[in-house]
Amino acid sequence: MLPIGPLMKEHRLIERMVGIIENQLAKISKQKELDTGFIDVTIDFFQTYADRCHHGKEEDILFKQLASKNLTKEDKKTIDELVEEHAYARKTITKLKEAKNKYVHGNENGSNEIKILLEELTLLYPRHIEKEDKHFFYPCMNYFTKLELDIMLQNFWVFDRKMIHEKYERIIAEKEESTMKTTHQYEKLQKWECTVCGYIYDPDKGDLKHVINVGVPFDELPENWVCPICFAPKKAFEKL
Repeated sequence: MLPIGPLMKEHRLIERMVGIIENQLAKISKQKELDTGFIDVTIDFFQTYADRCHHGKEEDILFKQLASKNLTKEDKKTIDELVEEHAYARKTITKLKEAKNKYVHGNENGSNEIKILLEELTLLYPRHIEKEDKHFFYPCMNYFTKLELDIMLQNFWVFDRKMIHEKYERIIAEKEESTMKTTHQYEKLQKWECTVCGYIYDPDKGDLKHVINVGVPFDELPENWVCPICFAPKKAFEKL
């Protein structure tokens, strides 16, 4: 597995959270009162998971190690842009906390500010993630040796441990379930694992990102199907 594998997996969870926010924004426009509990969950997710865990690994490990390499001007510029976007996200979450406190204490402007800040998050992260996934992550791996990549991946595991991912994956799954509950009956089929990022294609779950329904065997996936985490092709998968 490459170090970008875990980072891309985290991107997919952040995208799911963005989708939940978009769903909530539609409700906010129709309701007079905000769900402050949801705002708290949003703040915690972006402050702890997206920033301290995800951005933390990028800035404290990946970007620092890249700084010791002979980077192209374009890659240096991209890193600077990514760091600036991380900082912007932090400021947005801080403002969201302040707006939530205003709302709780009866300030009429709080509700509108919350809506605007949530919209900013839904605009920022998809663009930020696309820049990393499609234009930066794969090329930047070429700066490292195989040993350096293995050590970096180990440093990632040490950095954030496993529990934080389990916690936020559970939170996202619960939020998604609360908006759409569907029961499927299907036969249990063989699982396949991506050798780049470790994503497991499970026919029991399908692939919602690519509109692959539950119960579709790996062999029956379209030939142009790619990993929903790191975009690796089907040939990069191995049967479990």
